[in-house]
Amino acid sequence: MHTSMQRLRFMQGNWAVEAYLMGDAGDWVSTPIPSETSIYPIFEGSAHREVMQVAYGELVVNLFFSWSYDRYRQVYRMISCDDQSGLMSVMEGNFIEGTDTVVISDVRAGTSMLDAEGAESFSQLASSKTSEDSFTDIVSESYDGGHTWNPIFKAVHTRK
Repeated sequence: MHTSMQRLRFMQGNWAVEAYLMGDAGDWVSTPIPSETSIYPIFEGSAHREVMQVAYGELVVNLFFSWSYDRYRQVYRMISCDDQSGLMSVMEGNFIEGTDTVVISDVRAGTSMLDAEGAESFSQLASSKTSEDSFTDIVSESYDGGHTWNPIFKAVHTRK
């Protein structure tokens, strides 16, 4: 395993998931899916992969995620795709110095989504190791090119 991928090793395993969507009142509202997920190493540990579902009300979206580390540019990179838009998103970033939180976004890659009105919606993921057996993901969106971020989804992972 590449040494930089070891920093993401905390994500690997089988997880119970408590998932939340941001409600209209600015509070986290529980959503039943996902309730579990598995993240496993691929390519002898040089990357890892996850397949999961997320419920947005009645709509259930199937997604996959793959992480790797670009040792030449010294950034973590994640690709994702879903069965609704078919958009392959590329997000990249790094750990916040002195923390166990990695923050990636699609701002530099330019693989943002367009909303129903055609406005560009960028995505950011902050993944924080909270203990040896837990981590939390927070997904945020930006409509101003990444200057400000609004949280939209949270997933609290607890090792099974």
